[in-house]
Amino acid sequence: MFDVSAVMLNYNSKYFPKMCVEAFYRADMEGVPFEFIAVDNGSTENVSLGYLEKASEKGLVELVRSKRNLGFGGGNNLGAAKARGKYILILNPDIFVGEESVKKMVEYMEKHPDVGILGPKLVYPDDKIQDSCRRHMKFRDLVIKRTFLKRLPLFRRRVDKYTMEDFDHSVTQEVDLLVGACFIIPREVYEEVGGFDERYFLFMEDFDLCREIAKAGKKVVYYPEVSVTHNHKRLSGGSIFGLLRKKVFWIHLMSAFKYFWKWRKG
Repeated sequence: MFDVSAVMLNYNSKYFPKMCVEAFYRADMEGVPFEFIAVDNGSTENVSLGYLEKASEKGLVELVRSKRNLGFGGGNNLGAAKARGKYILILNPDIFVGEESVKKMVEYMEKHPDVGILGPKLVYPDDKIQDSCRRHMKFRDLVIKRTFLKRLPLFRRRVDKYTMEDFDHSVTQEVDLLVGACFIIPREVYEEVGGFDERYFLFMEDFDLCREIAKAGKKVVYYPEVSVTHNHKRLSGGSIFGLLRKKVFWIHLMSAFKYFWKWRKG
């Protein structure tokens, strides 16, 4: 029996999976038995996949390969289905955990069985804090955030409220939503809510999971006692004309439609 099943989803992430796995194995996991499940989501480049194949041969990871890209939710669900740990730790490949990050999250979860999902503080490589958690938002808030409208004072205030710019990121507390780059969840809770909703190919599935967990009567908690480095590169944003030419923008838009339709009465 493992305490933690780390699930890392790779899709053409080049050198990040190697750095993610190495950071994990540098962490203090004494007394916390774990397994590391790496899912390759139909990658077409050989750098990340080649590393994961070698890591699998060395016993560092259990490699699960999908013949096609199942999306963020589908890929992580594929890995979670293999999990045997009490807790599932979802990791983006560009997440580097600190020395005691995982151990502290497990200890917190053990002391707080009413918590259904716990997210650490996300920081950039220069230690600047990312928006690691968010309030519930309206569809128009996403539109404003992704366009030039966010530069206008009135709309800027709306975005700041949604992204919690007024939030004290040093205090552990319940929140509406967690950014899904890294979080820990009891496996029985993950299974109870059915994992990620695979109707979202990319974007919004992390917020949806938080709402499902809250709906199930469990707490969604932001935990800044732990910080992890997130080498984040935005997948959407820019001028409205530039956005309209990006495939990822339309994927985000479709996910947003699905999300707000699903939770329209929430």
